[in-house]
Amino acid sequence: MKIELYRTILCPRCLLVSRALQKIVAHSPHLELETIEVATNLMRTRKAGIKTVPTIKIGNDVLTGLILTPRMIHRFIEKHLQDNDSGPT
Repeated sequence: MKIELYRTILCPRCLLVSRALQKIVAHSPHLELETIEVATNLMRTRKAGIKTVPTIKIGNDVLTGLILTPRMIHRFIEKHLQDNDSGPT
């Protein structure tokens, strides 16, 4: 499953979210993390509908906010893993 992280290099909150995601992905080989630097990917960011950082995107669903705790991130990912598992086989 692909996880996109929209961030800026100067954002301390983005750094914390990035570290949390890297730990999660390191222990889950079925997850793929793509980090998108908003400042150098303005068109892609706009096209994705991203208006604030940090933002985590899986499919068409996003998780964003001033404070994204590791627990919130885990729940967001788990929700999507369950959705993928319950799909048609």
